[in-house]
Amino acid sequence: MKRHLAVSLAGVAILVTLMACGNSANSGPSVSQRATGLAQTAAALLTSTAAASITPITPTAPPTATTAVTTLPALPATDTPVPATDTAIPTATTTPCSSLKADFVGDMNVPDGTHFAPGKAFEKTWRLRNISDCPWTTDFTLRNVGGEPMGGVTINLPNAVPPGATVDQTVSLVAPTAPGQHTGRWQLFTPDGTAFGTRPYVQIMVP
Repeated sequence: MKRHLAVSLAGVAILVTLMACGNSANSGPSVSQRATGLAQTAAALLTSTAAASITPITPTAPPTATTAVTTLPALPATDTPVPATDTAIPTATTTPCSSLKADFVGDMNVPDGTHFAPGKAFEKTWRLRNISDCPWTTDFTLRNVGGEPMGGVTINLPNAVPPGATVDQTVSLVAPTAPGQHTGRWQLFTPDGTAFGTRPYVQIMVP
């Protein structure tokens, strides 16, 4: 459309110029001057119109390539807590004994007053009964608590002894070399070292 406007204005300018020239021949210098002014005005109008019809081209920046980033939804956690399966093991509790007692049942050998030669080895066995309300274990011991040990040492019970049961306890001894009567006393002890019950003894004669 701007191009057509420029052509039309050019045509108008030419027509004005021709008219001016024609009139100049008949009207004299004043008419000629008027035609010249009209021609100059038409030329200026043509120039400004042509200039206005030219639209400068502004370079545009090429489109910038963009990288499409798609955010994936977070995956739900699949780890399921495993419930603890360990079952607490009940701890065995020991009922404290109200009492610890031992009763003497009898001598199983070597009656009192038995004669032994000086330095003679022998064994003495007592039978004892558990008359307490707690069992005796093999951690219970029999120890010498008085008189002459006659070479005897502390020994453990040979087996567990429940309440009401009996146990035969044997110690290895050696007759003293000195003549006369010799006596040794023994007693039961708990694992923590507490003495309890009867105190059986051995009594021999050395000639």
